Amino acid sequence: MSRDFNTRRCFPYPPHALNCYVHLNSDRPCLLPLYFNQRPRLPPLSPSSFSPPPISSPHTDRTLLRKPEPALATTYTSPMFAREALYVAVALLSVAFLIRRRRRASALPLPPGPRGWPVIDNLFDWPFESAWIPFAEWSKKFGDIMHIKIFGLHIVVISSFDTANTLMSQATYSDRPILTMVGKLMNFTPSIVLAPYGEHWKSMRRFTQQSLNRSSSLMFLPSQLSDARLLLQELLERPTNYIGAIRYALGKNIIENTYGIRITSPNSEYVKLSRETHEVIQNAVVPGSFFVDVFPALRFVPEWFPGAGFKRLARVAKARGEHMVDGAFDAAKRAMIGEDSMVSLVGTLLSREGPEEMTREEYEYTIKWAAGSLYGAGTESTTSSIATFLLTMVLFPDVQKRVQAELDAVVGRKRLPTFEDRASLPYLEATIKESLRFHPPTPLGIAHRLVEDDVVQGYRIPKGAIILPNIWAMNMNEKQYEHPERFSPERYLGPTPALESPVFGFGRRACLGVHYSTAAIFITVSSILSVFDLRAQDKDGKDVQIEPAFTGGKSNTQHHGYLHPLTRIPSLYSHPKPFPCRITPRSQEAIELVKAGTSVL
Repeated sequence: MSRDFNTRRCFPYPPHALNCYVHLNSDRPCLLPLYFNQRPRLPPLSPSSFSPPPISSPHTDRTLLRKPEPALATTYTSPMFAREALYVAVALLSVAFLIRRRRRASALPLPPGPRGWPVIDNLFDWPFESAWIPFAEWSKKFGDIMHIKIFGLHIVVISSFDTANTLMSQATYSDRPILTMVGKLMNFTPSIVLAPYGEHWKSMRRFTQQSLNRSSSLMFLPSQLSDARLLLQELLERPTNYIGAIRYALGKNIIENTYGIRITSPNSEYVKLSRETHEVIQNAVVPGSFFVDVFPALRFVPEWFPGAGFKRLARVAKARGEHMVDGAFDAAKRAMIGEDSMVSLVGTLLSREGPEEMTREEYEYTIKWAAGSLYGAGTESTTSSIATFLLTMVLFPDVQKRVQAELDAVVGRKRLPTFEDRASLPYLEATIKESLRFHPPTPLGIAHRLVEDDVVQGYRIPKGAIILPNIWAMNMNEKQYEHPERFSPERYLGPTPALESPVFGFGRRACLGVHYSTAAIFITVSSILSVFDLRAQDKDGKDVQIEPAFTGGKSNTQHHGYLHPLTRIPSLYSHPKPFPCRITPRSQEAIELVKAGTSVL
């Protein structure tokens, strides 16, 4: 080792050094290492002797070689090693902190809920029909955050708007449940409704929002107006089929505005295909509908196996879904180059270049799946909302008369309402809001999924838990609404209007078509009430009493592997059950308006 310390003061220890001696030469110490493959030539020093034996080194001053005193043994650490040691220490402390916090969190209780049975947990407690009503009753006992478990699957039901809005606006609550039936077997995971919270979903959301925000959705108003006029003609000719007529008018409008495909009949291929596909999907998206969602390994059983009817159901739904999504998208591309092309969401997006980070193939794939869910999400929920509005008009004729009086004062009886009248019809707007509160189309919303452990109000909510917002319970909360059981549009008028119902969801997963949907509801109900009277009468014109009732599931007659062991299965959407509603023109002048409105289209 060199004695020149001007350029190199010291050397780091080699990793294979066993021991070393310190050579003290005035004020310039150096380290002399011994290696694994080098046998020391010095015998061990006794405490009484510090005279070292000779060492074969041309740079060693033998007179100064001695065993180091503890006070003279100096350790050197290079800056690089010190920095790495600091990083390791910080990492270890962070891990220790997380472990400690997780242990503390795991020691916290789960939210309260009904006590379950071993293994099956709360399977037989789960209300598979109109679950929002017993959930609301349970919340009076267990609180606004309630925990239920089925075969180890954690489900948290939230009945408070403030709590749901705070939690479900966070990214960690913005995922969707992993549902084997509708996701892996039916292959609807890429859709905007079911896609997990990630880049694919964010891209779909961004593209859809560009076409359905408040300003962009204005381009669809003319077609919504014309389809509302056609609906009036259908109600004039066949008034008893009002729900079917409303569903067709809305579905037609959504398909045309989404894909630019002309729809001329309720028997149109894409109308039938979309309706049949979403009849299955709306049940499959509800957590707890199928055994295979709780036991994913069941997806590998063959179709002929007893109890594997869900495999056949999934195969048919998958084929229909692929035909609907791919077929409608290809038809939209062909419609863009036709002479009779229409303005559409898909056409508008395809006419753009797309983001730089995406290939054209990726861009079109994203658009295809963003559009694929709009029929079901838009048609069923809006049909339910309009049907509920009509039910409330029959139940509360005084409210109907006041809405018609406002229409007569603003619009008159010599023309039909338009979107320009909307701002001048505050009582009608308040009545629409109250009908949405009275019974939301999706009383339990669409389930979210928690992606990491959380602590809420002192309770532990585990990662992977399914979060269900009980929107119906929120709408009936006495702390939020005075006399919530009453139908009172006035609560949305005045200087301090009530909170609007969260029927369009929460946070990042809120409905992107809210402006499109509310426009469709407005133009439909305003057009109907401007020319028709609605009465609670049977087909013979006799007055009848109506007890409002809503669907909360459907018959399980084919036993396609549904989780519920009895005869009912849950459904995402809730509609008014059939009720007597006699629709008659308000006057001969109204009949002429309906005919004139369709003749100029």
